[in-house]
Amino acid sequence: MVKIDELISWQQIHLSGTGEVAALESKLKQYYGMQYALCVTNATTGLWAIALALGLQNQQFVTTPYTYGATLASWLFLGNQPIFADIEPDTLSLSCEAVRQVITPKTKALLAVDLFGIPSDTVALRQLASEYGLWYVADAAQSLGATRGGLPASLLADALVVSFTTGKTVFAGEGGAILTNHADLYEKLIWYTQHPIRQHLELGLYLDNEFAINGRIHPLAAVLANATFEESLQNLQVHQQECFQVIELLNSLGLTEDIDFANQGINPSFFRLTATLKDSTQISTLLKILQSHGFRGSLESPPVRLIYRQPSFLAQYQHKCQQHFCCPQAEYQSVNRFCIASNEKLNYR
Repeated sequence: MVKIDELISWQQIHLSGTGEVAALESKLKQYYGMQYALCVTNATTGLWAIALALGLQNQQFVTTPYTYGATLASWLFLGNQPIFADIEPDTLSLSCEAVRQVITPKTKALLAVDLFGIPSDTVALRQLASEYGLWYVADAAQSLGATRGGLPASLLADALVVSFTTGKTVFAGEGGAILTNHADLYEKLIWYTQHPIRQHLELGLYLDNEFAINGRIHPLAAVLANATFEESLQNLQVHQQECFQVIELLNSLGLTEDIDFANQGINPSFFRLTATLKDSTQISTLLKILQSHGFRGSLESPPVRLIYRQPSFLAQYQHKCQQHFCCPQAEYQSVNRFCIASNEKLNYR
Protein backbone atom coordinates (compact mmCIF):
# COMPACT_ATOMS: atom_id res chain seq x y z
CA MET A 1 0.00 0.00 0.00
CA VAL A 2 1.26 3.47 -0.89
CA LYS A 3 1.91 5.68 2.13
CA ILE A 4 0.76 9.28 2.41
CA ASP A 5 4.31 10.60 2.70
CA GLU A 6 5.21 8.83 -0.57
CA LEU A 7 2.28 10.50 -2.32
CA ILE A 8 3.42 13.88 -1.02
CA SER A 9 6.92 13.17 -2.32
CA TRP A 10 5.59 12.27 -5.77
CA GLN A 11 3.60 15.50 -5.88
CA GLN A 12 6.76 17.46 -5.17
CA ILE A 13 8.90 15.73 -7.78
CA HIS A 14 6.11 16.16 -10.33
CA LEU A 15 6.33 19.94 -10.04
CA SER A 16 10.04 20.38 -9.42
CA GLY A 17 11.52 17.73 -11.71
CA THR A 18 13.55 16.27 -8.84
CA GLY A 19 13.58 12.79 -7.29
CA GLU A 20 12.54 10.00 -9.66
CA VAL A 21 12.16 12.41 -12.57
CA ALA A 22 15.72 13.68 -12.14
CA ALA A 23 16.99 10.11 -11.76
CA LEU A 24 15.37 9.04 -15.03
CA GLU A 25 16.70 12.10 -16.83
CA SER A 26 20.17 11.30 -15.47
CA LYS A 27 19.99 7.75 -16.87
CA LEU A 28 18.98 9.06 -20.26
CA LYS A 29 21.81 11.59 -20.30
CA GLN A 30 24.29 8.89 -19.36
CA TYR A 31 23.01 6.48 -21.99
CA TYR A 32 23.10 9.02 -24.83
CA GLY A 33 26.09 10.98 -23.56
CA MET A 34 24.13 14.20 -24.01
CA GLN A 35 24.10 17.19 -21.70
CA TYR A 36 20.38 17.69 -21.18
CA ALA A 37 17.33 15.46 -20.79
CA LEU A 38 13.79 16.61 -20.06
CA CYS A 39 10.99 14.16 -19.30
CA VAL A 40 7.63 15.05 -20.83
CA THR A 41 4.15 13.58 -21.15
CA ASN A 42 4.92 11.77 -24.41
CA ALA A 43 7.05 11.98 -27.55
CA THR A 44 4.37 13.92 -29.46
CA THR A 45 4.39 16.63 -26.81
CA GLY A 46 8.17 16.57 -26.94
CA LEU A 47 8.20 17.26 -30.68
CA TRP A 48 5.67 20.05 -30.18
CA ALA A 49 7.83 21.66 -27.50
CA ILE A 50 10.95 21.40 -29.66
CA ALA A 51 9.19 23.16 -32.52
CA LEU A 52 8.06 25.97 -30.23
CA ALA A 53 11.50 26.35 -28.68
CA LEU A 54 13.17 26.50 -32.11
CA GLY A 55 10.67 29.02 -33.43
CA LEU A 56 9.27 26.57 -35.96
CA GLN A 57 5.84 28.04 -36.62
CA ASN A 58 4.57 28.60 -40.15
CA GLN A 59 7.92 27.37 -41.41
CA GLN A 60 9.00 24.80 -43.99
CA PHE A 61 10.60 21.50 -42.95
CA VAL A 62 11.73 18.34 -44.74
CA THR A 63 10.55 14.97 -43.47
CA THR A 64 9.66 11.43 -44.50
CA PRO A 65 6.24 10.49 -45.88
CA TYR A 66 6.61 6.97 -44.45
CA THR A 67 5.93 7.34 -40.73
CA TYR A 68 3.11 7.41 -38.22
CA GLY A 69 1.11 10.63 -38.27
CA ALA A 70 2.03 11.60 -34.71
CA THR A 71 5.54 12.40 -35.93
CA LEU A 72 4.20 15.38 -37.85
CA ALA A 73 1.06 16.17 -35.87
CA SER A 74 2.33 18.87 -33.54
CA TRP A 75 4.40 20.56 -36.25
CA LEU A 76 1.37 20.67 -38.53
CA PHE A 77 -0.73 22.15 -35.72
CA LEU A 78 1.81 24.97 -35.55
CA GLY A 79 1.21 25.78 -39.21
CA ASN A 80 4.45 24.32 -40.53
CA GLN A 81 4.68 23.14 -44.14
CA PRO A 82 6.01 19.61 -44.72
CA ILE A 83 8.20 18.86 -47.71
CA PHE A 84 8.42 15.11 -48.24
CA ALA A 85 11.69 13.49 -49.29
CA ASP A 86 12.16 9.87 -50.26
CA ILE A 87 13.64 7.17 -48.03
CA GLU A 88 16.42 4.61 -48.07
CA PRO A 89 15.12 1.13 -48.93
CA ASP A 90 17.02 -0.69 -46.21
CA THR A 91 16.59 1.62 -43.21
CA LEU A 92 13.36 3.38 -44.27
CA SER A 93 14.89 6.64 -43.06
CA LEU A 94 15.37 9.89 -44.93
CA SER A 95 17.65 9.65 -47.94
CA CYS A 96 20.18 12.49 -47.76
CA GLU A 97 20.34 12.59 -51.55
CA ALA A 98 16.56 12.97 -51.73
CA VAL A 99 16.61 15.63 -49.02
CA ARG A 100 19.09 17.71 -51.01
CA GLN A 101 16.71 17.71 -53.97
CA VAL A 102 13.84 19.27 -52.03
CA ILE A 103 15.58 21.76 -49.73
CA THR A 104 14.68 25.36 -50.55
CA PRO A 105 15.86 28.72 -49.15
CA LYS A 106 12.75 28.61 -46.93
CA THR A 107 13.58 25.26 -45.35
CA LYS A 108 14.32 25.57 -41.63
CA ALA A 109 14.57 22.01 -40.31
CA LEU A 110 14.89 18.30 -40.98
CA LEU A 111 12.56 15.98 -39.09
CA ALA A 112 14.02 12.47 -39.30
CA VAL A 113 12.49 9.24 -37.98
CA ASP A 114 14.00 6.00 -36.72
CA LEU A 115 11.05 4.04 -38.06
CA PHE A 116 10.45 0.63 -36.49
CA GLY A 117 13.54 1.26 -34.35
CA ILE A 118 15.96 1.25 -37.32
CA PRO A 119 18.50 4.02 -36.74
CA SER A 120 18.74 6.63 -39.46
CA ASP A 121 22.16 7.77 -40.68
CA THR A 122 22.69 10.35 -37.98
CA VAL A 123 26.23 11.19 -39.16
CA ALA A 124 25.10 12.00 -42.70
CA LEU A 125 22.01 13.86 -41.54
CA ARG A 126 24.10 15.94 -39.13
CA GLN A 127 26.50 16.88 -41.91
CA LEU A 128 23.65 17.75 -44.24
CA ALA A 129 21.84 19.90 -41.67
CA SER A 130 25.04 21.74 -40.81
CA GLU A 131 25.83 22.32 -44.47
CA TYR A 132 22.47 24.02 -45.08
CA GLY A 133 22.14 25.66 -41.68
CA LEU A 134 19.07 23.62 -40.71
CA TRP A 135 17.85 22.33 -37.38
CA TYR A 136 18.07 18.53 -37.24
CA VAL A 137 15.33 17.01 -35.08
CA ALA A 138 14.83 13.27 -34.67
CA ASP A 139 11.81 11.20 -33.76
CA ALA A 140 13.64 8.42 -31.93
CA ALA A 141 10.51 7.28 -30.11
CA GLN A 142 10.98 3.69 -31.28
CA SER A 143 14.77 3.41 -31.21
CA LEU A 144 15.94 3.65 -27.60
CA GLY A 145 18.64 0.98 -27.32
CA ALA A 146 19.41 0.92 -31.05
CA THR A 147 22.83 1.83 -32.41
CA ARG A 148 24.45 2.62 -35.74
CA GLY A 149 28.19 2.66 -36.17
CA GLY A 150 28.46 2.29 -32.41
CA LEU A 151 26.46 5.46 -31.76
CA PRO A 152 23.05 5.56 -30.08
CA ALA A 153 20.28 6.13 -32.63
CA SER A 154 19.90 9.80 -33.69
CA LEU A 155 22.65 10.88 -31.29
CA LEU A 156 23.83 13.80 -33.46
CA ALA A 157 20.46 15.51 -33.77
CA ASP A 158 20.05 18.97 -32.28
CA ALA A 159 17.19 17.42 -30.34
CA LEU A 160 15.63 13.96 -30.24
CA VAL A 161 12.61 12.46 -28.52
CA VAL A 162 12.11 9.01 -27.00
CA SER A 163 8.92 7.33 -25.83
CA PHE A 164 7.93 5.17 -22.87
CA THR A 165 4.55 4.03 -24.12
CA THR A 166 3.22 0.67 -25.34
CA GLY A 167 5.74 -1.55 -27.09
CA LYS A 168 8.69 0.78 -26.57
CA THR A 169 12.01 -0.36 -25.11
CA VAL A 170 11.17 1.15 -21.72
CA PHE A 171 7.46 0.95 -20.89
CA ALA A 172 5.97 3.28 -18.27
CA GLY A 173 2.34 3.39 -19.40
CA GLU A 174 2.93 6.76 -21.06
CA GLY A 175 5.70 9.31 -21.14
CA GLY A 176 8.67 10.50 -23.12
CA ALA A 177 11.80 12.60 -23.01
CA ILE A 178 13.73 15.17 -25.02
CA LEU A 179 17.53 14.97 -25.33
CA THR A 180 19.71 17.85 -26.50
CA ASN A 181 23.17 19.38 -26.14
CA HIS A 182 21.92 22.96 -26.58
CA ALA A 183 21.65 24.86 -23.29
CA ASP A 184 19.48 27.62 -24.74
CA LEU A 185 17.10 25.09 -26.28
CA TYR A 186 16.86 23.21 -22.98
CA GLU A 187 15.99 26.42 -21.12
CA LYS A 188 13.23 27.22 -23.60
CA LEU A 189 11.86 23.69 -23.25
CA ILE A 190 11.70 24.18 -19.48
CA TRP A 191 9.92 27.49 -20.05
CA TYR A 192 7.30 26.03 -22.38
CA THR A 193 6.55 22.70 -20.67
CA GLN A 194 7.37 22.75 -16.95
CA HIS A 195 5.83 24.10 -13.76
CA PRO A 196 7.10 27.47 -12.44
CA ILE A 197 8.73 25.65 -9.52
CA ARG A 198 11.08 23.86 -11.91
CA GLN A 199 11.53 27.03 -13.95
CA HIS A 200 12.79 28.82 -10.84
CA LEU A 201 14.98 25.91 -9.76
CA GLU A 202 16.76 25.52 -13.08
CA LEU A 203 16.57 28.92 -14.70
CA GLY A 204 16.79 31.12 -11.61
CA LEU A 205 14.31 33.61 -13.02
CA TYR A 206 12.29 36.20 -11.16
CA LEU A 207 9.77 35.94 -13.98
CA ASP A 208 8.01 32.62 -14.43
CA ASN A 209 5.67 31.28 -17.09
CA GLU A 210 2.29 30.32 -15.67
CA PHE A 211 1.10 29.97 -19.26
CA ALA A 212 3.29 26.96 -19.99
CA ILE A 213 1.52 23.86 -21.24
CA ASN A 214 1.57 21.01 -18.71
CA GLY A 215 4.08 18.86 -20.54
CA ARG A 216 5.47 17.17 -17.43
CA ILE A 217 5.82 13.41 -17.18
CA HIS A 218 3.40 11.75 -14.76
CA PRO A 219 5.33 11.08 -11.53
CA LEU A 220 4.26 7.43 -11.40
CA ALA A 221 5.43 6.94 -14.99
CA ALA A 222 8.83 8.30 -13.97
CA VAL A 223 8.93 5.86 -11.03
CA LEU A 224 8.11 2.90 -13.30
CA ALA A 225 10.51 3.88 -16.10
CA ASN A 226 13.28 4.50 -13.63
CA ALA A 227 12.77 1.15 -11.91
CA THR A 228 12.81 -0.88 -15.13
CA PHE A 229 15.32 1.10 -17.21
CA GLU A 230 18.38 -1.15 -16.95
CA GLU A 231 16.41 -4.41 -17.11
CA SER A 232 14.52 -3.16 -20.18
CA LEU A 233 17.77 -2.48 -22.03
CA GLN A 234 19.02 -5.95 -21.09
CA ASN A 235 15.80 -7.54 -22.35
CA LEU A 236 16.18 -5.59 -25.56
CA GLN A 237 19.51 -7.28 -26.25
CA VAL A 238 17.80 -10.68 -26.15
CA HIS A 239 15.10 -9.40 -28.49
CA GLN A 240 17.73 -8.06 -30.88
CA GLN A 241 19.52 -11.41 -30.97
CA GLU A 242 16.26 -13.21 -31.81
CA CYS A 243 15.49 -10.73 -34.57
CA PHE A 244 18.90 -11.21 -36.16
CA GLN A 245 18.26 -14.97 -36.15
CA VAL A 246 15.08 -14.42 -38.12
CA ILE A 247 16.90 -12.05 -40.49
CA GLU A 248 19.51 -14.73 -41.12
CA LEU A 249 16.74 -17.17 -42.03
CA LEU A 250 14.99 -14.64 -44.30
CA ASN A 251 18.22 -13.86 -46.13
CA SER A 252 18.94 -17.55 -46.65
CA LEU A 253 15.51 -18.14 -48.23
CA GLY A 254 15.96 -15.44 -50.86
CA LEU A 255 12.26 -14.53 -50.95
CA THR A 256 12.77 -11.06 -49.45
CA GLU A 257 15.18 -8.21 -50.11
CA ASP A 258 18.43 -8.83 -48.25
CA ILE A 259 18.68 -7.21 -44.83
CA ASP A 260 22.29 -6.13 -44.34
CA PHE A 261 22.18 -4.48 -40.92
CA ALA A 262 25.11 -6.44 -39.51
CA ASN A 263 27.59 -5.39 -42.22
CA GLN A 264 26.45 -1.77 -41.94
CA GLY A 265 26.94 -1.66 -38.19
CA ILE A 266 23.22 -1.17 -37.63
CA ASN A 267 21.63 -2.70 -34.53
CA PRO A 268 17.94 -1.70 -34.48
CA SER A 269 15.72 -1.86 -31.42
CA PHE A 270 13.29 -3.82 -33.64
CA PHE A 271 10.18 -2.06 -32.41
CA ARG A 272 8.93 -3.90 -35.46
CA LEU A 273 10.91 -6.50 -37.38
CA THR A 274 10.12 -5.79 -41.02
CA ALA A 275 11.19 -7.02 -44.43
CA THR A 276 10.30 -6.40 -48.09
CA LEU A 277 8.92 -9.09 -50.37
CA LYS A 278 10.94 -9.80 -53.49
CA ASP A 279 9.32 -9.98 -56.91
CA SER A 280 5.98 -11.81 -56.85
CA THR A 281 6.43 -13.70 -53.58
CA GLN A 282 3.19 -14.13 -51.66
CA ILE A 283 2.93 -13.57 -47.91
CA SER A 284 1.17 -16.91 -47.46
CA THR A 285 3.96 -18.75 -49.28
CA LEU A 286 6.66 -17.10 -47.20
CA LEU A 287 4.82 -17.82 -43.95
CA LYS A 288 4.52 -21.54 -44.76
CA ILE A 289 8.23 -21.76 -45.50
CA LEU A 290 9.12 -19.91 -42.31
CA GLN A 291 6.91 -22.24 -40.30
CA SER A 292 8.64 -25.26 -41.84
CA HIS A 293 11.89 -23.87 -40.41
CA GLY A 294 10.42 -23.66 -36.90
CA PHE A 295 9.18 -20.08 -36.94
CA ARG A 296 5.97 -19.48 -34.98
CA GLY A 297 4.40 -16.12 -35.57
CA SER A 298 2.50 -14.10 -38.14
CA LEU A 299 3.18 -11.75 -41.03
CA GLU A 300 1.22 -8.51 -40.98
CA SER A 301 0.94 -5.20 -42.77
CA PRO A 302 3.00 -2.41 -41.14
CA PRO A 303 1.04 0.03 -38.96
CA VAL A 304 2.22 2.88 -41.19
CA ARG A 305 0.67 4.49 -44.26
CA LEU A 306 2.09 7.13 -46.56
CA ILE A 307 1.30 10.45 -44.93
CA TYR A 308 0.38 12.21 -48.15
CA ARG A 309 -2.18 9.54 -49.07
CA GLN A 310 -4.06 9.59 -45.80
CA PRO A 311 -7.54 11.18 -46.13
CA SER A 312 -7.24 12.98 -42.80
CA PHE A 313 -3.96 14.58 -43.86
CA LEU A 314 -5.36 15.61 -47.22
CA ALA A 315 -8.48 17.07 -45.63
CA GLN A 316 -6.60 19.15 -43.07
CA TYR A 317 -3.20 19.98 -44.52
CA GLN A 318 -3.10 19.51 -48.27
CA HIS A 319 -3.38 23.26 -48.73
CA LYS A 320 -0.05 23.58 -46.90
CA CYS A 321 1.74 21.43 -49.46
CA GLN A 322 2.90 23.05 -52.65
CA GLN A 323 4.95 20.03 -53.63
CA HIS A 324 4.36 17.33 -56.21
CA PHE A 325 5.06 14.22 -54.19
CA CYS A 326 7.70 12.03 -55.79
CA CYS A 327 8.87 9.41 -53.33
CA PRO A 328 9.08 6.18 -55.35
CA GLN A 329 10.98 4.20 -52.72
CA ALA A 330 8.47 5.13 -50.04
CA GLU A 331 5.66 4.15 -52.42
CA TYR A 332 7.31 0.79 -53.09
CA GLN A 333 7.94 0.03 -49.44
CA SER A 334 4.40 0.93 -48.45
CA VAL A 335 3.11 -1.78 -50.80
CA ASN A 336 5.70 -4.54 -50.40
CA ARG A 337 6.90 -4.32 -46.80
CA PHE A 338 5.51 -6.51 -44.02
CA CYS A 339 6.00 -6.99 -40.28
CA ILE A 340 6.88 -10.19 -38.48
CA ALA A 341 4.77 -10.37 -35.36
CA SER A 342 4.01 -12.70 -32.46
CA ASN A 343 2.19 -12.49 -29.16
CA GLU A 344 5.30 -12.65 -27.00
CA LYS A 345 8.69 -13.62 -28.41
CA LEU A 346 9.65 -14.26 -31.99
CA ASN A 347 9.69 -17.98 -31.15
CA TYR A 348 12.31 -18.92 -33.69
CA ARG A 349 14.24 -22.11 -32.98
